[in-house]
Amino acid sequence: MNKIKWIAVSVLILIALSSCTTMKAVPKERAIERFIDLYNTGDAARITEMTSISMLIDGEIVARNNDADFFWSSLVKAGFTLDGSESFTVEPVDSNSSLLFGDSMEVSAFFAKYVPETAVIVRVKGPGGNFILLLSGRKGRYPFIFGFTGPLS
Repeated sequence: MNKIKWIAVSVLILIALSSCTTMKAVPKERAIERFIDLYNTGDAARITEMTSISMLIDGEIVARNNDADFFWSSLVKAGFTLDGSESFTVEPVDSNSSLLFGDSMEVSAFFAKYVPETAVIVRVKGPGGNFILLLSGRKGRYPFIFGFTGPLS
């Protein structure tokens, strides 16, 4: 009887964990499209909600929610948008992905400590070139953003 109770409790815990909205999972293309569409609406507050703290911006670690909000709000105020949701590519993070954000100990440490194995690199067009989004997991219908950099040359 104890074995049955233990199995039942284990199953309930697994169900609860799998339904968690912040569980790390590989973002699906539709979730990435929704994220790009959300970004292009200019809702900086909602984008900040989708930001993992700590976040990597152009090789610098952002560790405060206020700083992430300032970053997204500044991009929105400047009129920065990402090209249509059809024009992006997705690739899994590999051992060289950190170099897209910079060749420094800080970037390497960020990838080792904060970037989940399920993270993906999303290359998307924007003003002045291609930009990189580092995404993983989800919160509701959108992936979490762990990093942003660009334009790439």
